[in-house]
Amino acid sequence: MKRMLSLLLVAALGVLAWALPAPEPEESPTTTVPPAVVATTSSHSTCPWAFSDGAVDTFFVAQTDEDADLRFTFPVGGEIRRTVEESQIGPAAAALSLAGVLNQGVSPAVVEFSSSPSAAGIVETGEGVIAADVCPSASSKIWHLPGGSTLEGQTLRLVLFNPFSDDARASVAVTSEAGFEPVPALESVSVPGRSWKVIDLSELLPLRERLSVSVDMKQGVVTPAMVLSEGDDEAVWTNEGQADQWDFPVADAGGLMPRLSISNDGTTPVDYEIDGYSTTGTEIALLSGTLEGRSQVQLDVSGIAEGVFGLRLRASGPVAATLIADDGVRVAATAGVTVSATRWMLPGFGMAGISTLWVMNAGVETTTVTYRLLDAGGALGDVEKVAVLPGRILAVPTVPIGASGLVVEASHPISVAWTMERDGAIAYASGVPMTGQ
Repeated sequence: MKRMLSLLLVAALGVLAWALPAPEPEESPTTTVPPAVVATTSSHSTCPWAFSDGAVDTFFVAQTDEDADLRFTFPVGGEIRRTVEESQIGPAAAALSLAGVLNQGVSPAVVEFSSSPSAAGIVETGEGVIAADVCPSASSKIWHLPGGSTLEGQTLRLVLFNPFSDDARASVAVTSEAGFEPVPALESVSVPGRSWKVIDLSELLPLRERLSVSVDMKQGVVTPAMVLSEGDDEAVWTNEGQADQWDFPVADAGGLMPRLSISNDGTTPVDYEIDGYSTTGTEIALLSGTLEGRSQVQLDVSGIAEGVFGLRLRASGPVAATLIADDGVRVAATAGVTVSATRWMLPGFGMAGISTLWVMNAGVETTTVTYRLLDAGGALGDVEKVAVLPGRILAVPTVPIGASGLVVEASHPISVAWTMERDGAIAYASGVPMTGQ
């Protein structure tokens, strides 16, 4: 009976969410808790980017803390083309292959949950390519996506996904190292209901070293994603909101050239400082500067701390930030996290190759961290435990077999991210904090 009631609840949520007009979007998040990167207590998450063909597949991962019924919805061309329903006993993380549902190229989706807290993510895999990202669980009137570039050998796409029945319309503004870039085709972009639009920014604005995008909703709702291709590899990141502090527990995973892209979409200048956290300690204010209103900066952070390291960005006002790392063949990118927490979800962790957990302890006490791998059936293996000294990061590599998520708990608040490496490709992804837990 409980299972039947849960299924009825999911069905009802699906009808309400995707048959009725889009909800009123929230104002652009300007606090230290952008809703797109916090474990959802709402009914769904939206995954704007997924791709499948004969060589590449994308897995949608739904991670829950409790027992849950799940629904994956695939709208195409104004209609709901496919739905897939599954159940899992929590804590668990179920992975659904896009190739087994729709093998048609780009295919965004919506993931619905019957319990909370929960989180969704995507993992894209293929020969020479791996990418991962969190699926946002909130809507916004303005989205901020710094970190793009369109240099030779790079392809940059902006995806706008509208999962609702109402049409949507947005104004897309782009700034580069030359300042604001007027593009008439982006002044008013329409996205019909239950569909998406892919905008090739590398065609519209080629040979730009850095591009920052803001999406201002004029009607309806979309969820955006940036997709950067370099060589055979690919990086994906979604909206990050704005905050006055960003943590990046992994900046340099070894062998890449990391850059921190910061955008200030406000009208007043913002001062910033960047702290480095390594396996040996903390260095405060390694980089600092002032970012004028409606401008951006991209900082080369390679080698600013010893060995592998993470970063904390502190600003005097709300900014958006993305960490990009590449070497001409591999490319990775991720939003940071804006809160420290004692419980974290990592949907997608362990799906392929070597997955590494990155923990950043910016506190003043040693914290004990426990973690456990998950799949659709629940926990895999034993609970593992590590200690992280104050003011340091710790990298914990694993080679899981059949895992699709990780749950992390700590004795004191921490920041968490993860990386995945396979076949010469690499992905960065942020963890999802379970706030209030």
